[in-house]
Amino acid sequence: MPYDHNSSNSETPRPSEMRRRSRVSAQERKARKRKLYIRRAIIVAVGLLILFLAIFLFVQLIRLIFGIGKNNDEQKTETQKIYSLSSETTAPEGSTEAVNTEALNFVTPDIKDDQNATGHLSEYDNSVYIYNNMALELFNGSDASAQDYAKAISEFKKSAPEYTVYNMVVPNHTEYALPRRLIEDGTVSTTVQSANIKKIYESYTEDVKPINCYNTLAEHLGEYTYFNTDRYWTGLGAYYGYQAFCAQTGQTATDISTCTEKSISGFTGAFSAYDESLSSAPDTLQYWTFPYTTRAERTPEVGAQAEQSSVYYEEASGELAYGVFLSGDAPLFVAYNDQLKNGKKLLVVKDTNANPFVPYLTGNYQEVHVIDPVTWKGNIKSYMQDNNIDSVLFINTVMNANSSDYANAIRSVYGAAAVTPTEAVSNDQNSGETPDENAGGNGEEAYEEAPQEYYEENPGDAYIEEY
Repeated sequence: MPYDHNSSNSETPRPSEMRRRSRVSAQERKARKRKLYIRRAIIVAVGLLILFLAIFLFVQLIRLIFGIGKNNDEQKTETQKIYSLSSETTAPEGSTEAVNTEALNFVTPDIKDDQNATGHLSEYDNSVYIYNNMALELFNGSDASAQDYAKAISEFKKSAPEYTVYNMVVPNHTEYALPRRLIEDGTVSTTVQSANIKKIYESYTEDVKPINCYNTLAEHLGEYTYFNTDRYWTGLGAYYGYQAFCAQTGQTATDISTCTEKSISGFTGAFSAYDESLSSAPDTLQYWTFPYTTRAERTPEVGAQAEQSSVYYEEASGELAYGVFLSGDAPLFVAYNDQLKNGKKLLVVKDTNANPFVPYLTGNYQEVHVIDPVTWKGNIKSYMQDNNIDSVLFINTVMNANSSDYANAIRSVYGAAAVTPTEAVSNDQNSGETPDENAGGNGEEAYEEAPQEYYEENPGDAYIEEY
């Protein structure tokens, strides 16, 4: 039978057609698998997201019910604030410069308290409370005294509007070591210092820039920031104050880890004889030398010639160990960092507590000029003009910031009674007498006898004068 091309065998696909159909089928299977994979991936992702949200909401519900971590989170948020002049600012009426409003926000130190310990007033001085082997100087400043100090600083700014004026008020050890319950229940008669410092910062009538070191110190509770046998902060406490100053003036603080730590053991501060627990446990004085070279000039008394010195007097020891900082108080002290060529200069008007603070400034300023308003005789505005200085930092303890005598001491170096340094030297040499340090800045002798009264009220300052 002849082969019939039209028979049923003609319906069998040709080989090429079979291959084409096979490829299409394979592609369809791959497409189905890909869609299935994507669908499963989406389901897994959505499931994980739902699980995460469920866990998160459950944890938040537990925290809300039991209050877990609420206070800690609030404290952490507050204490981790970085204070910057670029933050929200306002200015006094009629001013054109910004004020650091972050400096007006004060945290509450979370002081460790076993709820049982109490102390006692020193038999030697009832303004010092002995608590857990620490001598804590009690504070009883007022709004009136705070406003007077703010006025003294504002008056200088008004007389010298072309200069940048900073003011830092340093709290004392009591603020970070005495449990608040002892104040609240009336066991100890002392005032919380943060409110007083805030009153100072709110009371400027001119463009004074407040520097808040209070919060930075509060972040370092439990560290060795204050001496136990003396009223001053330690080298470490002063470093934290320096960090606060740099943060709020837009500068970078020297990293203390790049410095060399040194210490002097057996430091018996001004309060060491106030209680047996103090005399048997002297302090250790720490200081840090820098990865750069400094030099200094120190004028030991008004009218004298400046002498070569250093930012640290490393032979200091025992009860005089605090003299390691700047060799103790002097009317005028100038520190130089010749390796720093930024041309920046700063005038510091300070009390004894600031001595450990000053050396750190050499990391930011080519020259740091330091004046003690109790003993220096001159006009700081004229001094700044003569030395091409455009910024001044007033840094004093909260105790002195509430002393009318000390406020008048500040007025005396810029007020009507102040004279230029050249006039002061000339007058001293012509008279042959000790310069008069007593004239108040308002033209009155409001500060008469003040140096002696100052040291009677602050017995820890007098021994520094020996350097």
